[in-house]
Amino acid sequence: MNSKIIYLKKLELYKELDNYKDGQFFAIADQKIKNHLPQWIQFSPHVFWLKSPEDEKNLSSYGQAVEFLLKGGIQRSSKLYAFGGGATTDLAGFVASTILRGIKWSAVPTTLLAMIDGSIGGKVGINMPQGKNQIGAFHAPDEIYICGDFLTTLSDKEWTSGKGEILKYGFLSNEIHELILKKAAIEVIAHACAVYKTKVVESDFKEEGDRILLNLGHTFGHAFESHLKLSHGQSVAMGLRYLFKVLKQHEQLAQWDKMAKALSLPVEKYNIDHFPLFDINAFISYVEHDKKKIDSHLRLVLVKAIGSCYVEEILMKDFKKKIQTYEEFKI
Repeated sequence: MNSKIIYLKKLELYKELDNYKDGQFFAIADQKIKNHLPQWIQFSPHVFWLKSPEDEKNLSSYGQAVEFLLKGGIQRSSKLYAFGGGATTDLAGFVASTILRGIKWSAVPTTLLAMIDGSIGGKVGINMPQGKNQIGAFHAPDEIYICGDFLTTLSDKEWTSGKGEILKYGFLSNEIHELILKKAAIEVIAHACAVYKTKVVESDFKEEGDRILLNLGHTFGHAFESHLKLSHGQSVAMGLRYLFKVLKQHEQLAQWDKMAKALSLPVEKYNIDHFPLFDINAFISYVEHDKKKIDSHLRLVLVKAIGSCYVEEILMKDFKKKIQTYEEFKI
């Protein structure tokens, strides 16, 4: 199933949402952007508000959201809206995929990361103590409303997270790589990222082919994210950097540095020595729970050159050895 991506200004979004003002309206939303939504939504009794979406992307909050919506009278003919970043759209989409055996939903991403990646593609889910997105489904939203006006609400951390994911796209696409190095407007780069992912998803919705390439940087990235509690985008960028380091891919590492500087990323925050609580054993434990692991093998996404990525299966025990013997991890 493909989603319709709609670019619009905030007043246009408000007008679109007003069509549901007098009917049954249900939503899961990040409380941080509450004041940026229409007043009638702010006071709607059918909105399940999240105080800390990333921390609440779990089984407990999932159960609470389902109970809240069922008590509110949600029906199979209803549509669920998601307002927030990637954690919010992941949770809301998973609720939509399971409640009443599945209902329609629409996403209104409000962070750069969600606009270019998290809300696009229909992969929804929740986290478990063992790792990120260990429970989930493929359930694409009918519409994705991308409103650039929400970018004014972002913190420095959220900007950094979005740019970290953009860096990943810079390895997947020659066009995006050039836009980054030319320091094109962030809205232009974001649009190119969204278009790129949409095309990949349309050709491989269930991740049975090239869609797995979008997981570039995520094997180490999810481990950093779970272990060090970093933002997703920063974790992916850091995951890419250390993948290149561990595998001694010097050319790719040089390209990482160029793009990071062009995106004005704080490179010093992507070094292991910046995190005194880093523990190699905990890190490896998270790597071993990577969803791309098949029996004793790990399907690793690697970079041959800009715009040319591929998947290679490697024995987990061999990959663990590379990690354990990498000098920078011995802190």
